[in-house]
Amino acid sequence: MRTDKLVYLLLLLAPQGFFSLMGRNPDDASRYEFKSIELKEVAFRIDGIFIPKTDDITYLVEAQFQTDAQFYTRLFAEIFLYLKQYPTNKWQAVVIYPSRSVEQKQIAPYADLPELKRFKHVYLDELPESEATKVQLFKLLIASEKTAGEQARKMAQKASVIELDLIEQILTYKFRTLTREDIKKMLQIQEELLKDTAFYKEAFEEGKQEGEAQGMLKGEAQGILKGKQEGERVGKLSTVPLLRELGLCDEQIAEKLQLTLAQVQSVPKQ
Repeated sequence: MRTDKLVYLLLLLAPQGFFSLMGRNPDDASRYEFKSIELKEVAFRIDGIFIPKTDDITYLVEAQFQTDAQFYTRLFAEIFLYLKQYPTNKWQAVVIYPSRSVEQKQIAPYADLPELKRFKHVYLDELPESEATKVQLFKLLIASEKTAGEQARKMAQKASVIELDLIEQILTYKFRTLTREDIKKMLQIQEELLKDTAFYKEAFEEGKQEGEAQGMLKGEAQGILKGKQEGERVGKLSTVPLLRELGLCDEQIAEKLQLTLAQVQSVPKQ
């Protein structure tokens, strides 16, 4: 589902929000490396994994936005196959639901497992109000069309460039008939104002974002050190299939990633 891919983008580009959901300091995100890992032997892919850089908990994250009678069967298979291939004593499985209504009800073979402390369920409709934009992004995923526009406008007033980009992606998913320009009008954003944000200036000076995250961020390329340029290009190209699935055309992707149209079109369509 496209919602799962949006959650992946939030985990990748706004990991502080995830650590807030876990009741931890948002700054703990810097102590982790985030990956989406395809497990060998079978075609299982865990939505996201936060791998600690030091001695800490490994978080295995799944987003489940529709009812699936086989969800827990697949989830436990993924978890234990992962632990077989990447042994760790400190781990926690986290399932992000829009609400309790989509959670699998018949779990007789695994009845005790979801109740263990190693399993955490996050119900987005039950999250308390938060001033943190990266947490509000998760709430925006489940906002109704009636309230999403106003909610997004308030968020955009204090959002960083990363957060603005994610807000646009979420609204594009919710309002599939609207163009990117329609979304910008909804958010009351002018393109030139982005360059005045603190985040843009810091990114231009520091260029600290690497890999896939760099590829997703508009305006970051200027700050990348020469030695990282090839890695940035590869990272950008690796995001092209995902952006296509989220509904962007090749011209929009080229503009967003600051690539030539020919570079974008060199990535085979799946």
